[in-house]
Amino acid sequence: MLTKFLIITILTFGSNKSFINQRVIYPSISYLKKFNGAYPKDVKLLKDPILSKRVKSLLKNRFFFLKNTWAVETPINIKNNNFIAWGCQEHNCSDTNFIIVVDFTKNVVYVGIREEEQVKIYSEDGTKNTEITNWSNRTN
Repeated sequence: MLTKFLIITILTFGSNKSFINQRVIYPSISYLKKFNGAYPKDVKLLKDPILSKRVKSLLKNRFFFLKNTWAVETPINIKNNNFIAWGCQEHNCSDTNFIIVVDFTKNVVYVGIREEEQVKIYSEDGTKNTEITNWSNRTN
């Protein structure tokens, strides 16, 4: 499957400064809705060529930590037009766990990595997502 995307560049001038703001516009990945209720491993979620490319782009080298550590998982959930996949490190779920959220309305991917209780949130467009925020505020 050929994936096409568009990069939009906006130049803003003012106060003797110029800024370049680029945002990649990806094709919809609403096909993920069909995975509702399935386990991420059963649908090979982290090997999905379209989603994994976006997650890799977002996480850079942290993608391999997520992929290699993701072991225990819950079924995929579609809630409020958000795709939610959760996994964790075997025998260490409370301290090291992950969440992947796709906001279908905005076509934006978010990833949260909690490693030994330290949380890092990644967003394709720099915005926040309620599901990610709720996950990050969870204490075990």
